[in-house]
Amino acid sequence: MKKALLTFLIIANSIMFAQTTKKVFFIGNSYTAYNNLPQLISHMANSIGNELIYQSHVPGGSNFLQHASNSSVTQIINQGDWDYVVLQQQSQMPAFPNANATLLGAQQLSNQIKQANPCGNVMFYMTWGRKFGDEINCANGIDYMCTYEGMDDKIYERYMQMAVDNQGVVSPVGKVWRVIRETFPEIELFQSDHSHPSYIGSMVAAYTFHTALFKTDPTQITYNGNLSATIAQQIKQIVKNVVYDDLDEWYLGINDVASKFDTQQINANSFQFTNLSHNATTFFWDFGDGNTSEEENPMHTYLNTGNYTVQLTTNACEQTSTVSENVAVEVLNVNNPDLLQLKLYPNPATDEFFINVMNFDSITIYEMSGKEITVPFHTENGFMKFDIQSLTIGTYILKVTLQNQSYFYQFVKK
Repeated sequence: MKKALLTFLIIANSIMFAQTTKKVFFIGNSYTAYNNLPQLISHMANSIGNELIYQSHVPGGSNFLQHASNSSVTQIINQGDWDYVVLQQQSQMPAFPNANATLLGAQQLSNQIKQANPCGNVMFYMTWGRKFGDEINCANGIDYMCTYEGMDDKIYERYMQMAVDNQGVVSPVGKVWRVIRETFPEIELFQSDHSHPSYIGSMVAAYTFHTALFKTDPTQITYNGNLSATIAQQIKQIVKNVVYDDLDEWYLGINDVASKFDTQQINANSFQFTNLSHNATTFFWDFGDGNTSEEENPMHTYLNTGNYTVQLTTNACEQTSTVSENVAVEVLNVNNPDLLQLKLYPNPATDEFFINVMNFDSITIYEMSGKEITVPFHTENGFMKFDIQSLTIGTYILKVTLQNQSYFYQFVKK
C-alpha cells in the first residue's frame, strides 16, 4: 500500500511540475545584453520548473539590416528548431518618421526565420522611449521625439505594425514600462544614460518575456533576483495585467500556434480555405455556421448573411492547436435554385464524376492555384460526365455560371 501511495505521489508530482522547455534565439543589441536579459528569463523559468535554452547575438548598436546580412546570425537561425527568434531593433530607429529600414529589416529576418524554422515563431521585443525623449532627433525637428511619451508612442506603433506585417508576436516590454512609470514613478527603470535598462528595468523585461514565451501567470514566478519582495510583486502584477490577462492583444496564442491557414473570398458568400500548417496530417474545420470539414483545403459556401468564426484544428508540429479567423458574408451571391441544387458525385473521384443538371451558361474547372484547365465531358443519361483520368491527384474547383450568377464546387481527384 505504501509503495502504491509513493508511486501515485511521484506521478502526481511529475504532472504538477511538468517541465516546459523553450528554445529561443535572441537577436538584438545592448538593450538585450544589459544585465544579461536571457539569463534572467532563464532563472525565472527554472524557479517554476520550466527551462529556457537560448543563444544570443547582441552587439551594441546593431540594427535589423545588419543582422539580416550577418552570416553568423543566418547560421544560427538555420540551425532550426527554435521555438522563438526574438528581434530587437536599434533603440531609436523604430521611432524615426521614415521607418523603411526597420520594416524592411524585420521582413527580411522574419522570412529567414520562417524558412529555416517552419514550426518556430518570430517575437518582437518592444522597447521604450528614452527617459526624456531623444534630444538629438528633437533638435533635428522631430517634435514627438522631444518627450518620452511621444517617442514611446511611435515605438509601440511600429512594433505592433511589424508583428502584423510578419504574423509575429510581441513581448510588450515598452508597454509594461509605461504602466510602471505611471503607476510607480519611484521605480527607476533607466540607467543614468536615460536610455538603457537598469537592473530593475531588465527584470521587468524578463518577467514580460517569461510571460510571453511560456504563457504562464507571472505572479507565480518565485525568482526575484535582487529585487525586494514588494517591488517584485508590484512588477509581476502589472505584467499580469498588461500581458497575461490580455494575450490576444500581443498576438500571443494567435500568431504563434502551429495551426495556420489562409482565406480567399471566391465570391460574396463562398470562401476557399488553404491550410498553411507545417507537417499536419489531420484537419478539422469549423465554419461557424454548423458545418465542418476534414479536408485539408476546403471550400465553403454560406447560405445566410452574417459574421462567422472559422476555426482550424490540426496536429501540426507535434501539437494539437486551433486557430480562428472571422469572415463576413454581407450579401448572398447565388439565388438561383438550379445552382443550389447541383450535385457533384462521386467526390472524391478516381476517373470520372457527374453533375446532375446541364442548363449552364458556362462550366470551368480550375486548379487550386487558379489556373484554368480543360477536361473532356459529354452527356450521359441526363447527366454531364467529366473524364478526369488525366488529372493529377489533388483538389480542384468547378465553376458553373447561369444568368450571370456563379457558384463554386470543390472536388478531389484521388
